[in-house]
Amino acid sequence: MMVSYFKAFVAANKMKLLVFMASVAIYTALILVTLTLGKSIPKIAALPLQSIGVATMVQKTGDIPPKMVGAVFPHSNAPITEKERRTIEALPFVSASDAGIYSWFFAEKNFQAFLGVDAGSKIIKPLLQNNLEQGTMYRTPDDVLVTKDFATKRSLKVGETLSMGNNRFTVSGILRSNLSGNIIPADIYMDKKRAVKIVLASSMKTLYKMDPGTTFSNVLLLQSDAAGAVDKEKQIKAINPKLIVFSEKNFTQQIEKQLGLVSSFARIAFIFIGLFVVIAFVVMMIYNMKTREKEIAVLRMLGWSIRDIKKQFIQESGWLLGGAILLGNLLAFILLYVLSKTTVHMELPWDISARPHFLPAENAIERVISAPLPIAYDPMIALGVSFGFFLLIMLINYILLGRLRKIKPDQLAK
Repeated sequence: MMVSYFKAFVAANKMKLLVFMASVAIYTALILVTLTLGKSIPKIAALPLQSIGVATMVQKTGDIPPKMVGAVFPHSNAPITEKERRTIEALPFVSASDAGIYSWFFAEKNFQAFLGVDAGSKIIKPLLQNNLEQGTMYRTPDDVLVTKDFATKRSLKVGETLSMGNNRFTVSGILRSNLSGNIIPADIYMDKKRAVKIVLASSMKTLYKMDPGTTFSNVLLLQSDAAGAVDKEKQIKAINPKLIVFSEKNFTQQIEKQLGLVSSFARIAFIFIGLFVVIAFVVMMIYNMKTREKEIAVLRMLGWSIRDIKKQFIQESGWLLGGAILLGNLLAFILLYVLSKTTVHMELPWDISARPHFLPAENAIERVISAPLPIAYDPMIALGVSFGFFLLIMLINYILLGRLRKIKPDQLAK
């Protein structure tokens, strides 16, 4: 490339080239931001469940209890049988699982929510251990853990007795409040076998026709590999259509609404903006060759071949386009950094927040999860977009340069 010739061209067309480079840079940045946000949606949508270390939660639609007395499964949840549990745990995307019994307990003067935890728990027990503020983990079926809020409300201390109907428990430890991010938020945590006995002594036994030796759960927490790569809900519901599945899919729509850049309208807008940028480039190239016909004719008379002129023009376009795309990447980096400081809010469904909304005091629980956007500049996305856009524009440029053959040296004399 003749550098002095290129510098003279830039100096004579500063405004035109500035507008072109700014347009390409802004469009490149917007595309990079949009694709990065789109790729991050599953991660963002998975944040609520990640607060308890899972990717998917499974419950089961059940019958409405005749009375709210004693142990009652919330939101008409039915027991998940041991066979269903094992079948779900055997699904290829499941890497680890945990089963529990979540229940409300209505006494004459108070309400309590308890969670029975599997003895071999790999998800809930470590969560409890990490959030233990006072005392120790429960060691016997008569020991329980309670949250700090519940302990304050009932004036309970470590070592004191807690009553639940005819059941008596010793408070072995006190947990940090809201340890599960309001997902299946219990007041009391106990051994699952003891929880089973409480449920089987209630109206749930009759409602679901459970035998005394029945083994069951009503909440199943799943950790999974390849999140988003499979339709988890479809595979789980194939086991039993009554199973309810909560995963990142439940929150994706909420996130898309908040991230307007990835909405359907925005995608259509970006397509039209992209077409406009390409068309503008085509028009600029045609106009460029038209206004430089005299220069091209002179170059031909000086001995430059069509190939030499094409090479000069391609290199000019390459430098300008490359500079614009690099500028776009820098702009995208800045925009994504700013967006990473943005907070999104997701409202939990009642089925997950699992507090009795018909009790005013319990209905006051905060059901909104807030978290910063887990996004960052992705070099692979940037490389793919930059390289693809560069090739597209340069291909158009090469095709348009075929018009050079129409410019003849004898045009100089006209």
